[in-house]
Amino acid sequence: MRFVTVLSVLILVGVCAGAALADKYEPNEKPWTYDPGAPRAIYPEDEGVNNACPGQPMACGDQIDPAALTQGDLDWTYLDLQAGTLLTISTAPPSDLGTDTYLEVYDSCTGSILISDDDSGPGFYSLISNWPVPHAGTYYIKVRGYSTSSTGPYVLSVTCGVPNPPDPNDTCNPDIAIQCGTGVLNGDMTWDNNNYDPLSGGCATQYPEAGKDVAYRMDLPVGAVIDMTYYTPNWDAAFYIVTDCANVPGTCVVGADAGYDTETIHYVVPNAGTYWLILDHYGTNTGGGPWTLNYTINCQAEPTGACCIDGRCSITTEADCGGQWLGPNYPTCDPNPCPTPTKESSWGQIKVTYR
Repeated sequence: MRFVTVLSVLILVGVCAGAALADKYEPNEKPWTYDPGAPRAIYPEDEGVNNACPGQPMACGDQIDPAALTQGDLDWTYLDLQAGTLLTISTAPPSDLGTDTYLEVYDSCTGSILISDDDSGPGFYSLISNWPVPHAGTYYIKVRGYSTSSTGPYVLSVTCGVPNPPDPNDTCNPDIAIQCGTGVLNGDMTWDNNNYDPLSGGCATQYPEAGKDVAYRMDLPVGAVIDMTYYTPNWDAAFYIVTDCANVPGTCVVGADAGYDTETIHYVVPNAGTYWLILDHYGTNTGGGPWTLNYTINCQAEPTGACCIDGRCSITTEADCGGQWLGPNYPTCDPNPCPTPTKESSWGQIKVTYR
């Protein structure tokens, strides 16, 4: 029995350890749509060269196939690029086998990571799409496993493109707004930038949102009810609402990053004013593709205010109050605006009752 007990403990520890190293998503949650096209040239992985930076040379349009990660393996490649080049790097499955790859890009063998990705490809494979290279020079690509135990085959593809200008609402633009009512917006963030981030744990998103984003102005009355669904196929969606684009972490009022490519927000506006909706993505500089926003902004909603019952305050509508409703001029119970109740035998109560 002791052997069985010890074995059970070991199995449990292994499961827990696996959970600690588990990736953010289950494999095959999303379809694989990226096609690098016909390669310029195909080279096999050179294990004698690519185990350390600078690694194996590549050029735009090249593929490395076959390639594979062994336990604790680091596979390095490098290529020369012009400033502004849109760099796309993909690791893809050569077969039905799954490998949990992780991509990192550097501009120096001893520098810091410029951009990285985990899981934007099929299953647990990685993809960096249309990343604008910040300067001319040599860039170094590192393929590693999500953990040291992540092993298996992959195909590395590198393609290059010429950028288009970003959308006019790539940053907060007062001329681009969403009006009250119901509607659908569609767009494509391929050419947009990462401008806003509520930071880790901020705005109820739970994660940093360092992906590409766009913004919409909303002028809203108190009590307006917002219901929105944001969909970014094949990307990890996140979106949130702020009151100041110059201070996103400090003025974010609501956000969502609970699932993968579909997120929803329900929000009741507590104060009239200008709000900014920011459609974003999880993952550094990710989100280069189409998106859809379905929204209903009910600006005729019944206003809320302070409701008083026996001196206790709650914020509700007049219809749901059931006591003395002070109205929308009292949007908060702090400080308590409700009068202190008086005893029934007091002159104060008699005057309140029969006045």
